[in-house]
Amino acid sequence: MYQMKILGRRSCRWLCRETMKKKIVKYATFGRLFSISLSAVALSGCLFSREIPEERYVRADLFVDQGAEELRQMHFEEAKRFFELAADLAPLAAAKDGLGCVELLRGDVDKAVSLFEEAYQMDKTYDEAMLNLALAYEVRGDSERARGIYLEYLNKYPESAPARNNLAALEYERGGGRIEVLHALTKAAMLAPNRVLSQNIVVLRRSEEN
Repeated sequence: MYQMKILGRRSCRWLCRETMKKKIVKYATFGRLFSISLSAVALSGCLFSREIPEERYVRADLFVDQGAEELRQMHFEEAKRFFELAADLAPLAAAKDGLGCVELLRGDVDKAVSLFEEAYQMDKTYDEAMLNLALAYEVRGDSERARGIYLEYLNKYPESAPARNNLAALEYERGGGRIEVLHALTKAAMLAPNRVLSQNIVVLRRSEEN
């Protein structure tokens, strides 16, 4: 079951997944909105090509925002059109990432993986796409590869609460100790307090009592 909730604007977008059995919520990142759902990269200043007018980048970026809004409403076809139009106008990694989020939410995991990888290849400073890729690998059942990506990301950004949350949830699903996972989630909450992390901590504490 997938859902999305907006927490704020002009930061990175966090999308999360609630697992069917353990009710552990996971994050991924996308766009410039802060939100919750199955899956979606902070656009860290796009590099303008001399062949493409800056105004075209600006317009493409607006289409990415519109696509993000449609995705938030789970309007997949509308979101896809906006992201594709943005990609037609300018080589924005955010547009490719948005298309990857659409495909992941629609269940085409292999296509999502390809698009997330393409987004990262377009802009190697677009590291947040790694979180989307890791989550896609999790959905595909490749937990070992997902774990490696989370660890690589945390090596670069140890302050990342989403990556810490996802890694802790993954370890829990792989049979990790509840105490260790609880400590990892608590540290993530200290970095970025929010309702999702609080919910995960409550779920684990309740599981200890049972």
